[in-house]
Amino acid sequence: MAATTSPTRRFPCQSCGATLEYDPGSKDLVCAYCGSSQAIAPTLTEQVTEQTYAHFLNEKHTQIAALSQSAMEATCPGCQASITFEPPDVAGDCPFCGTAIVAQTHSANPVITPGGVLPFQFGRKQAQQKIRHWLGKLRFAPNGLKKMAQNEKLQGVYLPFWTYDSDTSNRYKGQRGEYYYVTVTYTDTDSEGKKVTKTRQERRTRWHSASGVVTKFFDDILIAATEAVNTKRLEQLEPWNLEKIAPYDPSYLAGFKAQRYQTNLKDGFEIAKSKMVPDIRSAICRDIGGDTQRIHSIKTTYHQTTFKHILLPVWMASYRFKNKRYQVMINAQTGEVLGDRPWSVLKIAAAVLSVSLVALVIFLARTGQLSFDFRPESQPRRSNPTQPVLPPPNSAPTTPAQPPSETTPSPTSTDEAFRRGINIATNAANRTQTAQSLQEWEQVANLWIQSIEQLKQVPASSPNYAIAQQKVQNYQANLNYARQQIEQRQ
Repeated sequence: MAATTSPTRRFPCQSCGATLEYDPGSKDLVCAYCGSSQAIAPTLTEQVTEQTYAHFLNEKHTQIAALSQSAMEATCPGCQASITFEPPDVAGDCPFCGTAIVAQTHSANPVITPGGVLPFQFGRKQAQQKIRHWLGKLRFAPNGLKKMAQNEKLQGVYLPFWTYDSDTSNRYKGQRGEYYYVTVTYTDTDSEGKKVTKTRQERRTRWHSASGVVTKFFDDILIAATEAVNTKRLEQLEPWNLEKIAPYDPSYLAGFKAQRYQTNLKDGFEIAKSKMVPDIRSAICRDIGGDTQRIHSIKTTYHQTTFKHILLPVWMASYRFKNKRYQVMINAQTGEVLGDRPWSVLKIAAAVLSVSLVALVIFLARTGQLSFDFRPESQPRRSNPTQPVLPPPNSAPTTPAQPPSETTPSPTSTDEAFRRGINIATNAANRTQTAQSLQEWEQVANLWIQSIEQLKQVPASSPNYAIAQQKVQNYQANLNYARQQIEQRQ
């Protein structure tokens, strides 16, 4: 097995001798102590070269090496991730789970040499600001989360990915569906309850056999080669601008950590194949044509498949809240932030209770189980006098307080007509909401008439006399509206 090795790469500061680190967003190494900078040496080529997939499947021809000759590696005792770093940096805490790495470090294991690296575009301070902004937008988060999470360590790590290019040939068998319409007769019930015969157009499908071959080229199918991070979460961090990838140079790792791939080249291509399927099926459906399609079988062959092994930059913070671990990731090229978060049970319960109370009030109001204080002067002016003014269900107006007097009529004798008029009006209002047929509107009109007659019997000596007179006018408008509906249905 042949192995390619990089020359020993140390990054000492020429001014003070301290170790240089990569400066995100640039092509320089900088000294954190004296501020000196040093440009990263240009590579022989400015483009990342595609590698032939079939050639690398043969282990005898696989060229492998460590990420650099000086790279060290340690295994996290918590999540078992392999962490690679450049001395004098140390393993420290695991960027994936936050566990302290106390295992003995060793020279980095050989891997398929990365062809390219997407350098970090912003530094630690900007990453911390993005996390604070993300935390500030979280709803129903516990009160102590922001202070707790900001104290946790933020680490920059390069994650391994594969990209695959492949030209596919897809032989298929299926059916082409063409729509046509037929007239169907059916029986329905009209608004008056009578049976009527109607027709409608129904769609049918006429199927024809179809087969053929469709070719489709796929470029840069991106597959995460790590198992330490949720794959779905990494896909949500996309897109990455892969045009910005630089040829691999160990200098970009100075001051950062990296992970060697856990998903090998062959398994990664199998995942890439599954990602190709939806596009292949769409291309076949377009080739079949017609109004709809059925695909019975697809046989795919892959030609001229190539790949790249690349490293993509992610800022990671792993924090604990109430003895549970949460992970936050930042796309170190675009600034996209994604992560796990705890929820405040008390805040959620308070929100649910508030919504439930509002829903209960609306329900009680609509079902007439909630009464309102009604005053004629509080009625809104109607823009359309033909629309009925409906009283609140089961409304029971309060009467103004009267001083004791021998001439004050008994409430039992004077308010009986007022009470009956309001009750009948409430019934009429409820029926107005659902009335459809001629018979239903005639019943509504009769109820408004009965209500008006009752309210007219309220004597002038009653404290409810003024309210009753105002209601007579309002209910007369409602009666007129009901009569209009009757006329329209006759």
